[in-house]
Amino acid sequence: MPELVTTRPTRRFAARVSHASAAVVVLGVVATLVGCSGGTEEPAAPPANTDVGKAFTSEDGLAVSVTRRICGISGVGEHKPEFTPVGQYCTVGVNVDNGTGESVDLTQLKVSGFAADTQYFPDYWAGNAADGGMIALEAGESIESTLFFDVPKGQLLESVTLTSPWEGIESFEVSF
Repeated sequence: MPELVTTRPTRRFAARVSHASAAVVVLGVVATLVGCSGGTEEPAAPPANTDVGKAFTSEDGLAVSVTRRICGISGVGEHKPEFTPVGQYCTVGVNVDNGTGESVDLTQLKVSGFAADTQYFPDYWAGNAADGGMIALEAGESIESTLFFDVPKGQLLESVTLTSPWEGIESFEVSF
């Protein structure tokens, strides 16, 4: 069996490593500061979307609005997460006000979300666990529902497109 030999670094070697490490740290800080500094112009704020909260109303009185987007949710369930995303959930609030004279089947409302040029669809089961989902809405009633989109961690849902069979709101997009 070969004999294990250990050597101890000299003081001169340790001093060189210490100085080299300090130089790397100083260069890293300088590079970070240089990278953070830029022109004197402030970055432009993204334009506010006036469609968040706006009610899109059909010709017969059904009003649909997208009210919010919240990302970073790790699970859905009453006592413990029953449903967990592969990445993270981005939720979108959708309000529907049935001003028509008849019951409306909300399963006809198709919603898709977009993040980084990829299309996502709501997780039916997570939405159902959260608030019962959107199924049917009687005349004169309204519902606030939350749709759950499973998107990769670190991404935000940038927009949603809603498509319906109701005249006047066949398709519309809301950006965040």
